[in-house]
Amino acid sequence: MAVSSGRLLDDYVDEYTTTSIKNAALTYATARGINALVSMMQSSEVEAGVGIVSGSITIGELLDPLNDMIERFSTVMTWVLASLAAQKVLLLLASHELFLYLVAVLGISALLLLFYGQPRAQSLVFRSFLVVVFIRFALGVAVALNSGADYLFLEQQLQTNDQEIENFQANIMNLETDEDLDTDSIRDSAIDFWQSLSMNELEDRISRGIENFINLVALYLLKTILFPLGFFYAAIFAIKQLWRIDLNVANPA
Repeated sequence: MAVSSGRLLDDYVDEYTTTSIKNAALTYATARGINALVSMMQSSEVEAGVGIVSGSITIGELLDPLNDMIERFSTVMTWVLASLAAQKVLLLLASHELFLYLVAVLGISALLLLFYGQPRAQSLVFRSFLVVVFIRFALGVAVALNSGADYLFLEQQLQTNDQEIENFQANIMNLETDEDLDTDSIRDSAIDFWQSLSMNELEDRISRGIENFINLVALYLLKTILFPLGFFYAAIFAIKQLWRIDLNVANPA
């Protein structure tokens, strides 16, 4: 009852989900930016080939696997953002004043009936209290535990891969991140740069880009879907165990 009325857990998980949504949205925007750059290079009429490769292989053909990976990554990130948004909405509903009042009223009633009520009334009120507590706290506790797992295991890897993706975007354009050029200049600079690379350098850059996107897919799925579901099912298990408690404190005949 004290934790429910204090809203400390609500404030923490709300801040965590808001930050997670912002970070995921930035990653998604970076991926779409890379996708736009690759599409721009693919649509340009470049037939000179790349490095030591003959004119039969163009930049667009070499970047096809990367473009496909970004499309799949964007689909996953859409689900990630939807999951985070749904968690935020459900957390707001669970922190509504109605549930605060229900937790307080049923909690006090359960305490009183525990000592002065009949066994049937004790069981009914206690189980009602458990249902309300589950609705009030289950998702919040799952998100809080998920934030701990995120901090311990995922945060550093996410930051590293996000930075690699940003660097990869700058490398595609062959520009400094603060340069401000028009679309034609960016396209020409990017094409000239990629044409100057050897096949081994191209394959290395593209494979590292794909690897970073794959890592981000795995990390975001763990962070926003698999870990929260695991902690949520743990909360269900805990409530089931509490549900089995026999509150019959009546004196034996």
